[in-house]
Amino acid sequence: MIKWKSNKVHWHNADSEPTTLDHIVDVIKSNDLYEIHVGCDSHKRGQTYIFAIVIAGYVQRRGGTFYFHRKRSTDSSLSSIPFRLMKEAELALEIAHELKERFPSKNINVHLDLNPDKRFASSKVLTNAVSWVNSFGYNAIVKPNSWASSGLADAFAK
Repeated sequence: MIKWKSNKVHWHNADSEPTTLDHIVDVIKSNDLYEIHVGCDSHKRGQTYIFAIVIAGYVQRRGGTFYFHRKRSTDSSLSSIPFRLMKEAELALEIAHELKERFPSKNINVHLDLNPDKRFASSKVLTNAVSWVNSFGYNAIVKPNSWASSGLADAFAK
């Protein structure tokens, strides 16, 4: 089990202002057109691994809004890239589960920072991670289309 530096969950909006999951849910509820997208990415800084988890409400060709939350760990098991990539998938799934409880009729898209190109290390866990996400009834999205993880979460994991 990963040891996190804090178990507190602090969500922030796109301007890095603090918010709550309840507020995020209210925003998504306010626009029936919003698609729900979640993603996670991580980076190592020194001996600390920083994970950023993102929730995005998106309307095709119109844009949307997003929120993020960070987790930090110094757990050495995260030095394994496949393990860390699966931990990213797990954290995205945790948020997807919470949102599914609040939006049972909405499709939830889980973005994975995984590349199907065999030249990249992340391709080694692609089948397992995609199958895991799909087994819960979510839509798994991978590179180059996984903007919630490889774009948004990536920026906030640094």
